[in-house]
Amino acid sequence: MNKLLLLLPLALCLSSVSYAAQWTTSADLRERYQSFNNFDFNSAAIDKKGWEFDSRLYIKTKGDFGNGVSVLFQPQAISIQNNSPANGTQNFSQADLLQAYLQYNISDFSLRLGRQQLVYGDQRLLGHLGWKDVARTFDGVKGMYKSESIKLDVFAVHPADIVSMTPSTAVPQGKSLVTWEDRTLIGAYGTYTIAPKSGIDAYFINWSHNQHAAVGKGRNVNTFGTRLFGKGNGFDAVAEAVFQNGTWKTGVSQSASAYAVKAGYTLNTWKTRFGIEYDYSPGDNKGDPNTHKNFVFPFHTNHAHYGEMDFFSWANMKDLRLSVKTTPSKGLTFLGNVHFLSLDKATGDWLNVVGTGSVFAGSPTYKETKAGTEIDLKVVYKLAAMKGLKLVAQYGIFNPGAAVAERNGGKADSATFAYAIAQYAF
Repeated sequence: MNKLLLLLPLALCLSSVSYAAQWTTSADLRERYQSFNNFDFNSAAIDKKGWEFDSRLYIKTKGDFGNGVSVLFQPQAISIQNNSPANGTQNFSQADLLQAYLQYNISDFSLRLGRQQLVYGDQRLLGHLGWKDVARTFDGVKGMYKSESIKLDVFAVHPADIVSMTPSTAVPQGKSLVTWEDRTLIGAYGTYTIAPKSGIDAYFINWSHNQHAAVGKGRNVNTFGTRLFGKGNGFDAVAEAVFQNGTWKTGVSQSASAYAVKAGYTLNTWKTRFGIEYDYSPGDNKGDPNTHKNFVFPFHTNHAHYGEMDFFSWANMKDLRLSVKTTPSKGLTFLGNVHFLSLDKATGDWLNVVGTGSVFAGSPTYKETKAGTEIDLKVVYKLAAMKGLKLVAQYGIFNPGAAVAERNGGKADSATFAYAIAQYAF
């Protein structure tokens, strides 16, 4: 099905080149270097450190054929060089389509068919994961309605089977060993705007795997929730609550929830915003083998919310976050975040950024919940002399708590993470 959906907009474009159309084209080139050290919290070992250098090129072309008909193509080319003691040096490259869709607009309604990205709310559930070299995208169909105060999207898609190029000792090296072909996503996401920059979101998403899926056979999880947001007079606030039920895998039901509250105030001086946020999701103490109680959703952008070092997802966790963002001069922005992280259930799994992999597996003997403190510092500079060029530098340090020492044989050494990005959009 996904191949047909991709061929439709391509065929339309090829058959319509002789007709008058308005075309716009843009490109985005990004170079990124990142390094990480001591991600196993054991300075005596050397296996959890390494570096990576990536190049990524996006080219986006949009054609407007009139009468509400348009097409968009966004090919991408990626090159990655990765080095770590566990995998040595590996080089990967690929070229494919990030987006390719046909869209038809009539009055307040639109229909989009093909490969497309889904981005909603704070992207805690659905986002493009654009920070990664191979961003997230979906194949399918989406219907859209938009009026002055109401916006509603309804979609039926499955994740595009684009290789993630994750370093691995398995064959084929660097290739994704899991296909997304047998996984589907059906849902609706609506927004009601009460006042400018203030309103409420409500959504329902069904995520399922059929019996041919590589993992999670029989998965059929319903996710539904609401998000309140508001902004005015220097203040901003968001509150979100999400619930899950259904089937986690054959013979195991799903019952989970997650919550987030954040607020901030922006001063006129240097456009400085001070923020506070609390994220919480009850954990699974594994007391009932027939019920899975960890909240999990594989299409989020947790990296942006619970620490840039990716030690946490929105599951079995508590995170108190203090933040500051300031722009002392045009084009120069400093950002700082401090996360006070802990587990909700000491006996449950400590889940990493993807929500399905464990930093530490749970155990009935564990009693400590204090995971640690993460500090992330970032500077962003947009050059006035070269429009479209952005430079980013980031440094993070994770200072482990008692929960790490308990799970790691007494080892609880700090981990560090840093990256530098040069990005040019033209």
